[in-house]
Amino acid sequence: MEIRVEITKMFHSDNPTKAFADVYIDDSFVIHGVRLYEKDGRRIILMPTKRWTDTSGERKWRDIAHPISSSARNQIKEAVCSAYEKRLLNGENHSSTEGGNENVRESEEFCEETG
Repeated sequence: MEIRVEITKMFHSDNPTKAFADVYIDDSFVIHGVRLYEKDGRRIILMPTKRWTDTSGERKWRDIAHPISSSARNQIKEAVCSAYEKRLLNGENHSSTEGGNENVRESEEFCEETG
C-alpha cells in the first residue's frame, strides 16, 4: 500500500493539536482531516469523526473513515508522523493557534514519544 501525506495545517507548539493532514492511499482514496495530537508527551493520530446526539441527549462519536488492519493503521500512523517531522525539520512555520484541543477521543494511535 502506498501512502502519501500532505500536512494541511500546523499549530503552535503550545497547542495540543500539532497538525491536520490529508492521507492519500494508492492515489485512489483520500482521508481528509487526520489530526496529529500531543497528549502526555506522546503524539496521537485521530481519524476524522462525525458527532451526533442520541435520543437520551448523550453525545456520540463515530470515525468517518479508519483503517481495518493493524498493518494499515501502523503505515498511516508512521506516514503522518514522518510528514510532520519533515515539516518541522524544514523550519516551516506553524499556520494557526486556533482551536484543536476539543473532541479528543480514546481511539488513538501513538507515534514515537516526543520527550
